[in-house]
Amino acid sequence: MEVEYDCDSLPAVAKPFLIPTNCESDLPPGDYVSPNFQVVRVERCFPKLIRGNLQSITNPLFRKHIAHNWYVDPDFPECGFLTRDEAHVVFNNALMFQGKHALEIGSHTGWSTVHLALGGVRLDVIEPQLTQDPRVLLALIGSLRIAHIDHIVNLVPGFSPKEVETLAHWPLERRWSLFLIDGNHNPGYPLNDAQVCSKYAEETAMILFHDVVFPPVAEGLLYLRSIGWKTRLYQTQQMMGVAWRGNCCPIDHVPDPRQRWDLPPFLRPYYTEAGEEL
Repeated sequence: MEVEYDCDSLPAVAKPFLIPTNCESDLPPGDYVSPNFQVVRVERCFPKLIRGNLQSITNPLFRKHIAHNWYVDPDFPECGFLTRDEAHVVFNNALMFQGKHALEIGSHTGWSTVHLALGGVRLDVIEPQLTQDPRVLLALIGSLRIAHIDHIVNLVPGFSPKEVETLAHWPLERRWSLFLIDGNHNPGYPLNDAQVCSKYAEETAMILFHDVVFPPVAEGLLYLRSIGWKTRLYQTQQMMGVAWRGNCCPIDHVPDPRQRWDLPPFLRPYYTEAGEEL
């Protein structure tokens, strides 16, 4: 299903960044965005943004053969951002939840945060580095201010699931319609994130995961599948996953046809190579 959005219906915060056509010539060389997506260019919010060196990555699970730009903040060269295609999976799904509450677990310096907030959601962000490294806080606040979205983003220093529980109880008693889980990828942590997010999700809700090529992250997605959420995969550089329930459906995505896509063995019992549930 190809989704076309009337530009007049897009959030006001997104319009200054919107590219009117999704053409390869509108993107830097080495970038890709699914051709049915609305595109925003937010580089001016990240003045330090550079292309990272894929060959410097030593983790064998990282899909270096997917030749998409891997962006970093040079102050944190080992911590890459979502690719531009992945960021637009986030942005285009967020457009379905304009005016709703959203929760991000793990923002780092805010590349994914800005794309989420430009979708028009009212965003809570949980990030432990906000009190552990002042450079992260300054970079994140700076990007939000340049994008003029600091008024719709609530920054919460600390860890999930504890801070999720805090937000969900008095006085805020928050419930969320959209989630992005991209926090601690060590065993058990993404599962804990998925469990607490499902606990406080609205009846119509969507939960996005980044880095599903890592088994602990996939465990969180598969947990939601096991309790009745619908799920699927997005074939992006580090693979994204999405779970949803109620009256919503994730946007379709066209993988870059120039890349060689495969499926990690631990996901093959559950999904086709195209990312659909078996």
